[in-house]
Amino acid sequence: MTPSTRELLQQAWVGDDLEAAATLFSKQLGIGPFFLADYKPEFFTDVTYRGAPAQLAMRTAICYAGAVQIELIQPTATGPTCYRDTVPAGREGFHHLCFWTHDIERDIAEHVARGSVVANRGRVRKGPAFAYLDATAQIGCMVELLEYSPGLAGVFDGWRDTCARWQGGELFVRR
Repeated sequence: MTPSTRELLQQAWVGDDLEAAATLFSKQLGIGPFFLADYKPEFFTDVTYRGAPAQLAMRTAICYAGAVQIELIQPTATGPTCYRDTVPAGREGFHHLCFWTHDIERDIAEHVARGSVVANRGRVRKGPAFAYLDATAQIGCMVELLEYSPGLAGVFDGWRDTCARWQGGELFVRR
């Protein structure tokens, strides 16, 4: 059996200073603008960390380099999260590849059968489910599965179009 989709959506990095990381990515790669968001714990429901109830909170900056979504994450949760499993506080580094899923339970089972472990999972309140699978032993990073949502895909399409037209200038778009 193969995953329900192999459609790579995103590559993500974790660090402690979101604006500094976005500025560096923009300077080095010539990409922008970055769409900023602050996700408090109440934004999510049914969050677990390695099978136990948990909270998830973070700030994100999302930009596109062509068709590839770049996500920068600054964890803000006080408890354990998968973000700190591979990128400890005080360090910056690559964290995960994110794939759309059309059958999250099936895809989680497929990844677990291949040796991955469910690190975090939950649901955006009134939105799609997600799961982070610890595949560091197999491929050196986490894998995120994000339930396909036409509405969210449309938002991302708009951001990709904005990034394609970006000629410099304002680096951050707060949403």
